[in-house]
Amino acid sequence: MDRDYSLMDKLLIFIAAVLAWSHDAVGLTITNFLAVPIMQEFGVDKGAIGLIFSAQYMATVLGAVLFGELADRFGRRNALFYSIAWDAVLTALSSLAPSYEILALLRILSGMGVSWGIGFALLSEVYSPRYRGFFGGLIHAMFVLGYVISAASVSILYPIYGWRPIFLVALYPIPIILILAVFMPESKIWRKYKELEEMGEVEREVGIKELFKGRILKLTILGSLLFWSSEFAYHASVDWAPTLLVELFGFGVTEASDLVLLISLAIVSFLPFIGFISDRIGRRTAFAASSLIGLLGTIALGYYTILTMNREMAIMSLFILPLGFGAHALYGVWSSEMFPTRVRATGTSFVFSVARGLSISGFLVGILSSSIGLASAIVGLSLIGFTLMSTICWLLPETRGKVIDVDEEL
Repeated sequence: MDRDYSLMDKLLIFIAAVLAWSHDAVGLTITNFLAVPIMQEFGVDKGAIGLIFSAQYMATVLGAVLFGELADRFGRRNALFYSIAWDAVLTALSSLAPSYEILALLRILSGMGVSWGIGFALLSEVYSPRYRGFFGGLIHAMFVLGYVISAASVSILYPIYGWRPIFLVALYPIPIILILAVFMPESKIWRKYKELEEMGEVEREVGIKELFKGRILKLTILGSLLFWSSEFAYHASVDWAPTLLVELFGFGVTEASDLVLLISLAIVSFLPFIGFISDRIGRRTAFAASSLIGLLGTIALGYYTILTMNREMAIMSLFILPLGFGAHALYGVWSSEMFPTRVRATGTSFVFSVARGLSISGFLVGILSSSIGLASAIVGLSLIGFTLMSTICWLLPETRGKVIDVDEEL
């Protein structure tokens, strides 16, 4: 497997996966940091912005089917590049939106640019199982890089230019894609499978329907449920963290962005650490341990924002709660190890995108905040997500150390 690739090949594939995932973060989080000025310009409330938060994630389900099938049918490489370009262009066009409705439409369409599952399919087919979890966690940590790019863009550009030009930052992957398109190799396991398929020695491609048949159906359902609970907790807390700081503790937009940026930087090392640990103690145990930390952080946040209004301790809780999302480090490697080659990109993309698309907690927080308060809405929904994460993970198969090869499907 990994011995079939040069060090440069693996490096380029790693860079491509990092680019895909970090850029996904940029496209999906810029609006979070700009919620307050967008609401002011278009005269909409939190419910309307929460709808954008959730609707753009719902659109990732369609994108997962589209780009995941393209990757399984025609190759991982080009499908990855096209999905990144789709997201980049549509996010940049959001800067020209003349109304809330047009902005919402562009954000929803850009959400279809799903490249995450394709990148992890490549990773699993190239990297050794001995350190697949670590590199998977390292790649997933790069979502924080995208989050940093969004936050830094707001901190630097917003005070000078306002919110619109910040969406243009999303165009940065285009020149990198052009370079990778020349030098990055295709997955050899995928090529081998296509050769065997042409010879009639393996099952011909069936696409998305394969995810709802036989033993794969169980993986699709359980994987979607597990990742959904994690995404539910994530969007209930992270999407609204900047607004919580602004409204509850009087932070300015830029000041809140800076603090959330600092929180993001603090957890960067935790994702690859959880991936590394999962290579040694298993995917399930590492996932559960991280989830429990997030549960404790959520309880602390509720205590210090709802009961005592302790500003310093509430901020400390915001540094603990995100550690629960160290479990996200295992999304890609775990799901790509579970699905067979013929639907690896589709399956990995689908379970994550369904989970992300149906995690309407961002919208629910916006709605509930008007009746129970923003802090109570964030804490209540986050508790539900972390509790489910800590239990459902034990229902999925353990895949630590799995060798991925076409031979397993013969």
